[in-house]
Amino acid sequence: MSNNRLNIAIMVYSDIIYEGLYTVLTQSNLNCTMCKVSSLEDFQEIIHSKSVDILITNPMQLVNRTKEVRKLKSIQPTLSIIGINMGIIDNDLKQVLDDTFTVYDSVTQVINKLIKSSENSENKNSTFTDNLTEREIDVLIKLAHGLSNKEIADALNISIHTVVTHRKNLSAKTGIRSQSGLTIYAISKKIISIDDIDLKNG
Repeated sequence: MSNNRLNIAIMVYSDIIYEGLYTVLTQSNLNCTMCKVSSLEDFQEIIHSKSVDILITNPMQLVNRTKEVRKLKSIQPTLSIIGINMGIIDNDLKQVLDDTFTVYDSVTQVINKLIKSSENSENKNSTFTDNLTEREIDVLIKLAHGLSNKEIADALNISIHTVVTHRKNLSAKTGIRSQSGLTIYAISKKIISIDDIDLKNG
């Protein structure tokens, strides 16, 4: 992996933490490019025009945004998200993070985690071949929450015919026809959490 250039985005509020990570990584033997993003919205803008392998972030910037992060990872299945653990990370955040490190970890430990995450990303890339579009993912999420075609059409402001087309595409790409099967698929791909389904049905 050391021969391949890693594209790393760093999303932190603190300039000091960013400058520290930037300096440490540029002085290491890790072949990488880095950019700073200030918010999840900024990151979403970047990944439409630039390939990013790893997002390093303060997990506090992802609080109450796990659904958005899951959707982002389903669109960019090879993306690894590494949290800078500055205290307690709740269970929802743990589910969307691929790894964590602390500010007390050695440079070697941090770099090893980045390399390991990038290798895991390559494995994900070789197994994730469904290539769902963003709109297909939107439809899949609504299906998994038990919405009918009409309810999905109303929620996404599209026609029922378009919903049916997206459902056909989902079945063709995943090989799954039933709504329950697609729900299990969405959970297995971490597009939705099983807790979301439990809350709906409970």
